Amino acid sequence: MRKIQKILVPLDGSKNSIRGFEKALSIAQPTGAMITGLYVVHIPIRSALRITPQQRKKEISFAESIIGDVTERARNENVAFKPRIETGNPSDKITQIAKSGGFDIVVIGSRGMSGKKEILLGSVSNHVLHKADIPVLVVK
Repeated sequence: MRKIQKILVPLDGSKNSIRGFEKALSIAQPTGAMITGLYVVHIPIRSALRITPQQRKKEISFAESIIGDVTERARNENVAFKPRIETGNPSDKITQIAKSGGFDIVVIGSRGMSGKKEILLGSVSNHVLHKADIPVLVVK
């Protein structure tokens, strides 16, 4: 088994995504691995034309807040952390970045939230689990 050096952690502000981040911290601390915290701002294609600049700014601001919180936590735990915010379909974007980013593992929460309502992010974690060509750890 090769050493884990780069961990991708999708974040959305939900308790489960934070649990995924906490598990990634526990992996990174003894190994010296770097965590990339990825927040994908979900903008459905059908509604992309109807989203106002204010709505988009609000979504980006929320993403920055979540990323800022985990960045500070990683710093306090002496773990290397790289923040990343993208827009698009979370399932596709996470899988794409997992494949192209040279990551050793994806650590993802089993459920999350999108926008104002909590939804089953099980579909996102399930998609990543089956489509990523690297190991995926799903955290409950």
